[in-house]
Amino acid sequence: MHDERLYDEKELEKSWLLSYSDLITLLFVIVIIIAATQTKSIQTQKDEVQKEKAGLEQVHESLDLLNLQKLELQREVYQLEARQKELKGEKVKEGSEGNVNVPKPPMSMSDSSERDMETVRNQLSSALAELNLDYEETEEGLRIRLPETILFTSGSADLQAQGKQVVGTVAGVLKRFEHKVRIEGYTDDVPISRSSYQSNWELSSARAISVMREMVDANALPASRFTVAGLGEYKPLVDNSNAENRAKNRRVEIVILGEKE
Repeated sequence: MHDERLYDEKELEKSWLLSYSDLITLLFVIVIIIAATQTKSIQTQKDEVQKEKAGLEQVHESLDLLNLQKLELQREVYQLEARQKELKGEKVKEGSEGNVNVPKPPMSMSDSSERDMETVRNQLSSALAELNLDYEETEEGLRIRLPETILFTSGSADLQAQGKQVVGTVAGVLKRFEHKVRIEGYTDDVPISRSSYQSNWELSSARAISVMREMVDANALPASRFTVAGLGEYKPLVDNSNAENRAKNRRVEIVILGEKE
């Protein structure tokens, strides 16, 4: 005769499988809900980042436009002042061909390039002010003079830590634009005696290349944007009559050109 108690005990042993199966199903559903919620949250965050990015781009465009308008207003002021002097019978300061000496943008620059150059100027001014450095505006573009004391030790073309920091600051501004850059090395007129370089010309070239390599290798700027020149002692800022003047002549100059790559 079949024992019904034995049958009930076997069914009871299997009953836990049903509860386990329900638990696994419930956990699976919970995991799906959490994943769906997270996916939606991530997408929402991405949308917010895109909106913020678009807003920042609009702000930059507005600042660029304001900077261009500021430059144009400055020119108009210069022209009006010159005209006012003419009407009063005063002698107007003239250039080589008799034109009013009004600030001009670098040669061969379009309105877009001029606007970009104004933005470069503003950002460089802010960045260099923190390093107690300055720049000069020329017809070619913006010229930054970096003294030997913050870049190299005497007779060396290896950048010091402070020099790398300064070059990195300039490179940080250049990353946002596509302007070509020329790097020039200069020395004083004292012949080299204790160095691996045979002449000041070679030392100045090596220093210019060293600054360029720092921008390319350490700051990921494209090498195609750069040209380098070593001018040795042949284009001093001041005469080499004393130690102070010779120190001024030992420098590297970074010229940000109006021309783009």
